[in-house]
Amino acid sequence: NNNVNINININSSGVMSSFIDKLALVLVRNRKQLVARSRGKNIFFTPGGKREEGETDIRALCRECKEELTVDLLHGSITPYGVFQAQAFGKPEGTFVRMTCYTADFEGTLQPNEEVEELRWIDSGCSRDILSVASIMILDDLKLKDMID
Repeated sequence: NNNVNINININSSGVMSSFIDKLALVLVRNRKQLVARSRGKNIFFTPGGKREEGETDIRALCRECKEELTVDLLHGSITPYGVFQAQAFGKPEGTFVRMTCYTADFEGTLQPNEEVEELRWIDSGCSRDILSVASIMILDDLKLKDMID
């Protein structure tokens, strides 16, 4: 699915910016955060993706986690974590990603699929060079909240 939800905003200076709206799963185990790397890419991101037409946040997050991580989120455990906004990786300047993040428990075994080449557990000592800007913001927030090392 190549549908992208983009919202266009014009600030008070008349500068146009656009937003790619995404959902993400912030998964922490043993004081490390799970990140994923797409096949053929060198940057890790927080797992998740875009809503499809008519999908709720929860339904889209569950679908994306099943596709990317091969696990089923436990609906009753899904909890809002926060919203992060940053320059979108690999997009023109002024194109931002807005990531609405959730935490959740899951059933199944975390493993990459045909879309995701690698899953990695990281802590705050991870090189920022291998993370998307939004993922860096989430990592820093987790460290600030003393949820990761």
